[in-house]
Amino acid sequence: MSRGIDSGTVAALRAAHVPYLFLVELSFTSPLRVSSAAYDIVWNGYTWLGLGTLGSLEPIQEQAALEATGVRLTLTGVPTEMIAISLGEQYQGRPCQIWFAPLRDDMQLVVQPVRLFSGRMDTMDTEVGDTATISVSAESRMVSWDRARTRRYNNDDQQTRYPGDRGFEFVPQMVEKQLLWGR
Repeated sequence: MSRGIDSGTVAALRAAHVPYLFLVELSFTSPLRVSSAAYDIVWNGYTWLGLGTLGSLEPIQEQAALEATGVRLTLTGVPTEMIAISLGEQYQGRPCQIWFAPLRDDMQLVVQPVRLFSGRMDTMDTEVGDTATISVSAESRMVSWDRARTRRYNNDDQQTRYPGDRGFEFVPQMVEKQLLWGR
């Protein structure tokens, strides 16, 4: 899949020395936004906690065909108070996004970061010590491409999707009902 990159990003990447950082967002009820910088970064209206290093990030594969891809990343140096988020919430299926951002010589963002990955969290391992380590594997949305979408055309199914909608309320009464027209 070809991707357009703006001219500012291309110019920044052609420099002799390109400092950069990664931004990672794990969408819990209270989103966890971290960066590989040693300091906090403000971008897109949010403050991204600077961990100094993300630990590790597997190479992100991009396929030319319609194929599911995944990524595994390890966040190290996460403050222990932020671990309650990862341990106490249902995380599977929640969004996970990773951006790459080239920096200027003063270590500030040059241009808008480029999104490298957008998918859903799958598995997570957490180790707690003085600081915590979170290992997350995420899958692209293409994983659900072949899954059957079960939809029942009845009142119960309609209420789970649209509470208060009465569109299917009288369907059971209409089964096998004799309607006389034109008398």
